[in-house]
Formats: sequence, C-alpha cells, structure tokens
Amino acid sequence: MKAFLSVLFLSILSASLGAKAPLFKSHLFEKGTLVYSDDFDGELNRERWQPRTKNWKVKDGVLIGAPDYKNAEEAEKALGRDHHLGLGPVIRLNQLPESFVCHMRFKYEGEDFQAARPKLDIGHHINNLFFRQGGYSLKLSGGELIEDRQSGFELNEWVDLVIEMKEGKLLIELNGHQRIFEHEQVSMQSHDEFTFKALDGASSRLVIDHVRLWKAE
Repeated sequence: MKAFLSVLFLSILSASLGAKAPLFKSHLFEKGTLVYSDDFDGELNRERWQPRTKNWKVKDGVLIGAPDYKNAEEAEKALGRDHHLGLGPVIRLNQLPESFVCHMRFKYEGEDFQAARPKLDIGHHINNLFFRQGGYSLKLSGGELIEDRQSGFELNEWVDLVIEMKEGKLLIELNGHQRIFEHEQVSMQSHDEFTFKALDGASSRLVIDHVRLWKAE
C-alpha cells in the first residue's frame, strides 16, 4: 500500500510539474527546446542576467531595476565623470540561442518618452527596438528603420512581448499585435543578448515579471 501511494504521489507531482512547463508556440519554427524560464521567485540568475547598473533586486516575484542616483549632479560627484551615470536602469539577458523564441512580460515606468529610451536591443547595439507612444520604432542592424504604432504600447503598463528570430527573419508580437520582418539586415552578428534600457530619471523603473526562452529549429 505504501509503495502504491508513493508511486501515486510521484505521478501526481510529475503531472503537476509538467502542467507548469511553458508551452512552446511559434509562427517561425516547428520545434523548440526550453533553455531558460524565470518567474523571479528566487535569487537572480547571474549566469543569464548581467546588470549594467547597480540598483537591481528580485522582490515579490518580479525583477526590478531603478536608477543608481537621483540626478546627474549626484552621479557625477560619486563617479567622477559626466557620462554613463546610471540614471536609467540597464540590464542584459545573455546566452540567446542562434535561433530562438522568447516570451516576456515587463513594464517601463517613468514620466515621459525620451529620444532613445526606453528601448530593447536585440543584440548589442543592433536591432534596436525603441518603444514609442502607441508602439515602437525598429532600427535593424544595417540602419533600416521601420515604424509601427499599432500595438498600443504605453509607459507604466504591462507589456507582453514575443520575439522570434533567425538569420534574415524577425517576428515581433507586442500586446498581441504581430509583424514579421524579412530583411538581410536581420542579424544578431554573434551578439547573443538582449539589452534593456529604461528611461533616465528619478521615477524610472524597469519591472520584469517573467521570461521564457526556447532554442528553436
């Protein structure tokens, strides 16, 4: 009887864990292997995440980034320089597969949009996704600029973002609004990372609720 109960318990546990596994869905790929999933209910995964500013913490099931300093004067005095002042949180998600599917939920908080922020670099300083009122501007690796104002992006509101990518092809789905870009400038150029850059300012925060990343084929 004890053996039967043990087997039953393990079967129920296995089914429960399986039910929680993120479901792979894709428009560009047929198969995917989950390589990273995070709901931020423990310590920050330093193998995946590389904070580029200092003020980051995991709290209440989210990852939160805030400015390192209140203003430029305070930052310049502490750092002894007038650039890279940490007035807007910046963080990288590393080890992206060559072809991937990524689902994320996050929000950029702050008072108003700025010229180059908030943004998400798909690769290091390439494939720049600049978030704008109502949508985004996408600047591809070779400079091609694409505008989209149909996704309803807003500051201080949760955003559901799906990015699917392989060489020459990029899918962006923002709040359910989807576009596929086929262009020779769609390339990671061996830079396997996302770089999140929030607004500059005392009220700025980047709050990330979850991330799912699959190696796709």
